[in-house]
Amino acid sequence: MFAPRSGWGFGCLWLNQLRVGAGGAPGRWACLAGPARRYRSCGGERPLESEPAVSPPGLARQTLKEWALLSQKLHVQTKGGKVICLGSVYGNIDIHASDKSTVTIDKLQGSTVNISTEHGLLEAKYLYTESSFLSSAAGDITLGSVHGNITLQSKMGNITVDSSSGCLKASTHLGAIDVYVSQLGKVELKSHEGSILVKVASSLQAHLQLSGKEVDVNSEVHVQEMTEVHKDDGVIITGFMNQASEHEKWIKADAPEGTVNFRSQSWFQSLKLQD
Repeated sequence: MFAPRSGWGFGCLWLNQLRVGAGGAPGRWACLAGPARRYRSCGGERPLESEPAVSPPGLARQTLKEWALLSQKLHVQTKGGKVICLGSVYGNIDIHASDKSTVTIDKLQGSTVNISTEHGLLEAKYLYTESSFLSSAAGDITLGSVHGNITLQSKMGNITVDSSSGCLKASTHLGAIDVYVSQLGKVELKSHEGSILVKVASSLQAHLQLSGKEVDVNSEVHVQEMTEVHKDDGVIITGFMNQASEHEKWIKADAPEGTVNFRSQSWFQSLKLQD
């Protein structure tokens, strides 16, 4: 169901509120957004696709198409289908995909973002927010470049972040965690029964606390004042990198039943370019 209130501003379509629901038969909800286009206030020729084109109403499929989606609040809920956002979506985002529904996103930018899945994949290439909460019961969470305060939770799935800049908190019960930290605020990672791979830029300044059944710090990473303590069938390694002086810049990784691997990675390597 669409319930938009819209107005024109800065050459784009502004949606104060948009609610979309899809249930019953499996289907897809797609948001196709392209670059913002300026509109003339009077006279002249209007650009193509200057107005949103909405498909006929139905439970299985709803489609919103426009040049740029600028919304104060976007709420999407689906069961058994797919949520696909192509291009850029701006605003406060609330997406709930139940059953085996998947969520695939190109770029989200807004103050708050809340996205949840149950058994389906949650994937986003770019995420620029002040505060984000992403969760999945059994599906994997796969993110590209994320910025801001990000919280990730999964019970049985894996968590992957190609590049994190800001504060990141990620936890999973049965899955593995793979994170590259490019710029740091505070990073807290925990896998109750899986393993954790932490990759960092060699120039990163950070205090470290790595604990697990096994902890492997690559020899290429220069950890100063490193201490190693064995306790309760596990090991805890602490230290700091590159004369870190701000105590709020932490990387904490905890895998009580698995292995914590800590190594350096260049920004170029984080792009994962194929030969």
